[in-house]
Amino acid sequence: MKKIYKEYIDFMKKSKCVYISSIDDNTKPEISYSPCIVDNEKNVYILVSELSKRTHSLDQGRNVSLMFIEPENQCEELYVRIRLIFDCSTKQIDRQTEKWNEQITIFLDKFGDIINILKSLRDFKMFCFSPISGTFVK
Repeated sequence: MKKIYKEYIDFMKKSKCVYISSIDDNTKPEISYSPCIVDNEKNVYILVSELSKRTHSLDQGRNVSLMFIEPENQCEELYVRIRLIFDCSTKQIDRQTEKWNEQITIFLDKFGDIINILKSLRDFKMFCFSPISGTFVK
């Protein structure tokens, strides 16, 4: 069991992006993706603009479903791509907090100078998704 746990944690952490499924105010489903970082407790962080359609839904703190999936060009068979799916709670991380500063440093390390630009734009928000339950398919 520890081996499987390590495998899916490593899979999450090496992923550069996550797919995000949410619902809008009219319960219409929305799907998107975002570059992400993952902490040691499996929390997933994204930076997203208020101009993005999905941001309003995330602002409401609604639960989301996340999917990490093996890139098509790296899998042996498209029907059996490695994937990790979580149902998650959603929380916005305020800019004036230690958590924001900690995570921005990790974003910078992972994605480079573009993060300096994004963090300077006031419309960019950080969200944290905390897993509630999940499935790892390998």
